[in-house]
Amino acid sequence: MRVAQLARSWAVDVTAADLAPVAAPVDAARRLGAGRGYLEGTAANRKLAELLDERPEDFGAAGPITLGAEAVELRPTLRPFGDSLHVIGPECIDGFQRLKTIATMKDRLSQEHLQRSVIRLEIYCGPERDRARRAHDGAEGYLNPSTAQDLLIRCPDIVRLMHQDWEKGAFDPRRGVTTGPHERQFSMADVTSALACLSPGPDPVAAHQAATPEGRESLWSNRFSPVYRSLFHGRMSPVGVMRAVEVWNTAHSALDAMPKKSRQGYGHLIEYAPELICWKACRSLPQQLPLHLLHEDAKSPFPWDQVIERDLPAATVQTARLLVARYREARPERRCPYKTEAPEIGLWRELAW
Repeated sequence: MRVAQLARSWAVDVTAADLAPVAAPVDAARRLGAGRGYLEGTAANRKLAELLDERPEDFGAAGPITLGAEAVELRPTLRPFGDSLHVIGPECIDGFQRLKTIATMKDRLSQEHLQRSVIRLEIYCGPERDRARRAHDGAEGYLNPSTAQDLLIRCPDIVRLMHQDWEKGAFDPRRGVTTGPHERQFSMADVTSALACLSPGPDPVAAHQAATPEGRESLWSNRFSPVYRSLFHGRMSPVGVMRAVEVWNTAHSALDAMPKKSRQGYGHLIEYAPELICWKACRSLPQQLPLHLLHEDAKSPFPWDQVIERDLPAATVQTARLLVARYREARPERRCPYKTEAPEIGLWRELAW
């Protein structure tokens, strides 16, 4: 145990083994005056339990546990450097879920395992205790919760891409791509959908996942998944990203230019599944796009710019009409609204043959 008396509080480093008995009683939440009892079964608490089990050294990195107390006394013991800290009238201001997680795991994990997890306690007394309680009670109102997109900055392939030469532009996973003298901007959602549009393989699963905010968050949250690795990898280059964005943007512009009457009935597919149409159009061009060469440098022998400008708009419109016709044949008697049915991955796979 390491103890430091600070200006307004005590800071104590203890192990999970030391804290295991604290929240063990059934009425621990009441005894400790916790704002909430143990939220058993929540996703956050399951992750905490997994963290303590699999990476105990990282468990304390979740942040300090904040306690209030009537008084704190540091008492010497007979052991060298073995002072003991007595917390009189303890109150759990913040961190009860972590305390209870330790208590529930103590019978499954060995003492040695729990001792590998070092946790910081912050203990407040007197007026500072009230101040800490007020601050933590309203803490959620001051937080900006992190998202999966925020964590893209931890991906080494993304970081490497950020530091490559974007000529007159720049790339950042939080802001996307800025390019050209007029600072044309594409969001990270645009970039992800564009790369998914040109993802390798015959299955539109990447394009489907990148088509919605929820799907993109799921994709970004697991950088070890096959779908993520098919889009973001060590071969990425600025020219490849911009090619993908240009393809995706050109295909969407072609769909946007189609007359409103083409979007009626089964034509709602254009409205509710545009990513499927763009994905399929890239595989239906007369001069097939070499998707495996997407990130090759500007000296690539394939005439990317010419094919994108000359062939892609017409191929996108033709693909839209083809898939609408297939939709009509595949679902002659629909049982749910177009808005619900058109975004289904099962339908995408059925129409993408």
